[in-house]
Amino acid sequence: MKLLIIILSVVLNLVSAKPLEDELKLFELNLEVPSDPDKWIYQGVLKRDGRISNGQQASNTQFPWTAELSINLNNGGLLCTASLISNKWILGARHCIADTNAVSVQASLGSADRQANRVKVFADKFVWLNSASGTNHPDIALFQLSQTVALNSYVNSVRLPAKSQASLTYEGQTITAAGWGGVGGGALSRYLQWTQFRVLSLSQCDLGIYLCSQPASGSSSLEGGDSGGPSVIYENGTPTIVGINVMVVTSGSNKYQGSTRVNRYLGFISDVTGISLRS
Repeated sequence: MKLLIIILSVVLNLVSAKPLEDELKLFELNLEVPSDPDKWIYQGVLKRDGRISNGQQASNTQFPWTAELSINLNNGGLLCTASLISNKWILGARHCIADTNAVSVQASLGSADRQANRVKVFADKFVWLNSASGTNHPDIALFQLSQTVALNSYVNSVRLPAKSQASLTYEGQTITAAGWGGVGGGALSRYLQWTQFRVLSLSQCDLGIYLCSQPASGSSSLEGGDSGGPSVIYENGTPTIVGINVMVVTSGSNKYQGSTRVNRYLGFISDVTGISLRS
């Protein structure tokens, strides 16, 4: 499920996925923190999950909260994107390592250039939610870093929605997505990529617990390593993470982006991380 693509025969009301907040159970997995970070990581061609195609190259300080996750499996590895929400916690996608044989996870921060000298920190815990029904698990997860990171203009956390914004749909607003995925042809991008989408109304596209959006202009898309990455809005110039990019939905010739609604899970995030929420 590392690239979740849903193909549907209807254009409207694409998925009827209902919130399951009252039927969720929390799970935790302790991760290894290798003593030699240069030897643990998978050295082959990394599996990739959604990439931003037809996006733009980010500058070093444009998205300082965006982390690249290198995930070590017993039989290989994969990449995802995630977001720093404090000096100790990263917010990402459940499907990146849940139900896999993940051993360790390394987060890279601090530069929009993959070949630069980035800040690299291992996660020592992975926390996620499962639904009681065994299906429709919320695609959201938290990664606890094994050590705190210093916050500055190159490495910084992104703001969570306020409690008063828990029911917002963000309909018609422009969201900005960033990711470390590939750019086509099977190659990973050297540079962090970004693009913009417009959030659709529920009458245009109903993905239930997921934000549904389409490119604000052009033909940008999330397609490989971008899963778990942030979608943010800017409120008076301040970025707020409102979505976790997790899926691409197609219906005929139409393509839609699905992002977990962060404001639906503020209680989960705050309870696990201890982050105080704005009123």
